[in-house]
Amino acid sequence: MKMAINGIGQGFLNGVSTSSSYESAMSALSSLITRRKRGDGSTRKQKFDLMFKYLEILGLEERMSELKVIHIAGTKGKGSTCTFSEAILRECGFRTGLFTSPHLIDVRERYRINGLDISEETFLLYFWDCWNQLKEKAVEGLPMPPLFQFLTLLAFKTFLSEKVDVAILEVGLGGAFDSTNVVKPVVCGVTSLGMDHTEILGDTIAKIASEKAGIFKPHVPAFTVQQLSEGMHVLQERASELMIPLEVASPLSSKMLNGHHLGLAGDHQFVNSGLAVELCRCWLQRTGHQNLFPNDIVEEGLPVAFLRGLSSANLPGRAQIVHDKPDKSDKISEIIKVWVI
Repeated sequence: MKMAINGIGQGFLNGVSTSSSYESAMSALSSLITRRKRGDGSTRKQKFDLMFKYLEILGLEERMSELKVIHIAGTKGKGSTCTFSEAILRECGFRTGLFTSPHLIDVRERYRINGLDISEETFLLYFWDCWNQLKEKAVEGLPMPPLFQFLTLLAFKTFLSEKVDVAILEVGLGGAFDSTNVVKPVVCGVTSLGMDHTEILGDTIAKIASEKAGIFKPHVPAFTVQQLSEGMHVLQERASELMIPLEVASPLSSKMLNGHHLGLAGDHQFVNSGLAVELCRCWLQRTGHQNLFPNDIVEEGLPVAFLRGLSSANLPGRAQIVHDKPDKSDKISEIIKVWVI
């Protein structure tokens, strides 16, 4: 690994301590936060195109085809669907890489290898490698990537270096010009659509659906869930233009879970988990592992590995029940003040 610019990361490289280097990495990341208003979408295409240049600089452009990707866009349920998909394929015996956003406490939460957040050492190893190479080119006039682009590049670097069997990628915003959309996935999915980020994606469901459908690729099967008619029409139209199949995944039922409970709480998770099951089934079939799910979903239930994955999936801070309570009444009052705003 190259020596860090201006000595950044020196402690890590010398094997002394990762703490100061990690703090330096967080400071470096903070410098990539742009102050531009999110509604300024005039240069989205130009910024997206720079992703290919960054991949070239990092020596990843020719290796991207090694990633066997499940790519997931949508308004609601992206993180849950990604989490279910990762857990299912991990239980099937594959080495998994999961990239989601945002994080709650630590940026490393965005990167999971085999179900675990990557360690500080692993993060720093790939962080400074990417940072130094891109910073060197920034000196020559190429701008450093914005925060989310850098985090996405770091995901690609990490997953390729760690030799994952499957990479599950959650779209950050929209789809067509999202940083993750440089991949050629094995299969892609669109979760439930709704009105969000309208200043960037558009002020109708149809416009938002068009952005999400931007992840569709030729020869790549696509799946979605039941949508409002105007959103579904746009998704179907885009799939038809690319001559690819677009299938609507049915929600799972309690009967199909054969006594198991979903690892993520809420009735809406039957929809997200149903999509995850179809995405994983398609991924297995297209990567030559159809023996792990030899038949279409049947009433008798799902494969055991799928059931284990669905029941063990976890996403901290999302519909999470914390079994704890304050031991003083005044503390309860303070908590209520915080939450009731």
